[in-house]
Amino acid sequence: MEAIQYRCPCCGASLVFAGEAQEMTCHSCGNTFPVEALEEASKVQVENTTDEQMQWQIPQAHSFDQMESGRLRAYHCPTCGAEIVADEVTAATECVYCGNPSILPGVLEGAYRPDGVLPFKTTKEQAQDAFRNHCKGKKLLPNGFFNNSRLEKITGVYVPFWLFQCETEADMTYNATRVSVRREGQYEVTRTSHFLVRRGGHMRFKQVPVDGSSKMDDAMMESIEPFDAEAAKDFTIAYLSGYQAQRHDVGAQECQPRANSRIRTSVQAIMRGTVMGYTTVVPVNTQIKMEQSSVKQVLMPVWLLNTRWKDQVFTFAMNGQTGRFIGDLPTDKGKFWKWLLGLFGGISLGGYAVALILAFMGVL
Repeated sequence: MEAIQYRCPCCGASLVFAGEAQEMTCHSCGNTFPVEALEEASKVQVENTTDEQMQWQIPQAHSFDQMESGRLRAYHCPTCGAEIVADEVTAATECVYCGNPSILPGVLEGAYRPDGVLPFKTTKEQAQDAFRNHCKGKKLLPNGFFNNSRLEKITGVYVPFWLFQCETEADMTYNATRVSVRREGQYEVTRTSHFLVRRGGHMRFKQVPVDGSSKMDDAMMESIEPFDAEAAKDFTIAYLSGYQAQRHDVGAQECQPRANSRIRTSVQAIMRGTVMGYTTVVPVNTQIKMEQSSVKQVLMPVWLLNTRWKDQVFTFAMNGQTGRFIGDLPTDKGKFWKWLLGLFGGISLGGYAVALILAFMGVL
């Protein structure tokens, strides 16, 4: 059997039952406590819960499926030894632990090895300045969109491009008209002459670029052209250090239709420029025969910034060789309506002032 003592919760001294007050009394500090309260307090568990007692229902880890695992690659950082996990097309990146550039040469082996690389000529600081200038003076730009944290996210990326080169013999036919008007007595005579116009010529297309990465927006990549592909160097891994790089995941065969479309559009524009002196010119057909065609793969330098604003992603790109910068900016709707109301108010006020002046002059 164990002896029981009731201790004062305040000072720890022994408690005794006081019949007059019908409560437990501490003669040391003078506090009194109802018997029921002490009985409840004695039932309270004073032991702290340990980590062993806090058990979680942890689900078993699921491995990647065959498609996912086929798209992921693991590498070890040569500086800190950390494991770098990247997708199958990433050829250069940086270690997220030590920040040092890491090149994954195995990604660019065999058929994925580029024929050349166009090195970066512009710096990250120049890309940041270009973004600042792009945002400067935009009165409808939301407050807080432009800040330094976004500038730090600008990344240099080598994007794979296919360059199509060929000699072309072009033959185009047009239906054209020439209209003349003359007066004969009381009549105005309109004469329309019809012509079948034919043009032919030899054209050389040296470097027609087509983006070979499905991750890049084709329209955006074409908007930052031109690239001076003649300045491309023989491919060396060293050029990738400090930048991100991707290998192509869209083959030359798949890029062919886009290259053909660009060549066809250029031929039509050049040929049409030679048909002059007619009132109307309507193309009938275009014949293009390609000779000595060849394709090569070159990595092109691009500065990229992907940023989110109001659940919408905005992408900005800059040609890493020429510095050409493009990208759409968000618009603050509140500022837009204030500007619109101010514009209408200014126009109305101006109209009212003109009316007063005219009335004063007696015109109205």
